[in-house]
Amino acid sequence: MSAISAMFNYLSKGNSVTTKQARTLFKVENVSDLVYRLRGEGVSVYTNRVTTSRGEKTFAYRLGNPSEQFLKYLDSGHIARARKTLYRDAIAVKMSA
Repeated sequence: MSAISAMFNYLSKGNSVTTKQARTLFKVENVSDLVYRLRGEGVSVYTNRVTTSRGEKTFAYRLGNPSEQFLKYLDSGHIARARKTLYRDAIAVKMSA
């Protein structure tokens, strides 16, 4: 089973998964690429900023119902715009040098 299929099956059971959990469960390094590819298939994966029990900030991914705007962009072939509608609730992370 591919990592994309495994992640989709896991999320479709109502689970959410953090970046660290996804790396372990699906044996991938680049979780954001996995989510990007799922979104490209028309799957409504939402990104949320969460704080773990250890106080670390990370991203958690979950499935949600696609918004009308997401479906409108997807139907008209504007995949990039459709993806952007799923990022709106995520908080930007600043990278330090």
